[in-house]
Amino acid sequence: MKKLILITLLALSITACTTKPNTHAEFYVRGNCGMCQERIDKAALAISGVSEAEWSEETSMLKVGYDSTQVSSLEIEKVIAATGHSTEHILMDSTAHKALPECCQEHAKPMEK
Repeated sequence: MKKLILITLLALSITACTTKPNTHAEFYVRGNCGMCQERIDKAALAISGVSEAEWSEETSMLKVGYDSTQVSSLEIEKVIAATGHSTEHILMDSTAHKALPECCQEHAKPMEK
């Protein structure tokens, strides 16, 4: 009986530690280049609950897969904005933006509506 309980607890803890997206979102993130893409993707993937992130330089859209019991899309946008990239709903942190490489600061595509 103890073995069965131990195995069950182990299986549950492994399952709980594995983030599986139950929600997908796509939103605008202002950026310019491959360095922006790397920074945006890395920031999103560092968030607990986010398991998929891919920003497109061509469309300026970030696609994310995440566990909505751990994080919301607005929380993801807040983290991205803290890196210096404005999102659909959150303005960029200006100090972080000024610290970005020059090519990442200029000529950012405006959000199309």
